[in-house]
Amino acid sequence: MISPFFLILTLAASPLQGLDTEVEYIHSNLTAAVGDSVTLYCGSPPPHTFIWDFTKPGSENVAVAYDYGHGPIVPTLSSDLGKRSVPDNTSSLQIEDVQADAEGTFTCQALYDEEQELRVTFYSTKLVLE
Repeated sequence: MISPFFLILTLAASPLQGLDTEVEYIHSNLTAAVGDSVTLYCGSPPPHTFIWDFTKPGSENVAVAYDYGHGPIVPTLSSDLGKRSVPDNTSSLQIEDVQADAEGTFTCQALYDEEQELRVTFYSTKLVLE
């Protein structure tokens, strides 16, 4: 099975059908407490395709939400980060009742298919729990 992370990187690395490709990286930090609710930003307007992944120091990244153009999907995970959702008409990741396992880096890989240009933006948020 091809990982969603690999799929977006492959699309970003090679221009499609003569399209120009633009890649942008946006980093932020967010501090919260266990039990809080947080919303992590992933572009406005929402991208055509997005994948949210989570990386805890010392572990591999895990897809925590994605939308390949057919509506957002929030897969079941083996660890408890809190109640995850993608609010309607957004690509933001909302986590209610944040759990201790959620401390780490959340990255949204946003793919914008624009006229004669493919734009990929990586929104990376480091979540630190108090």
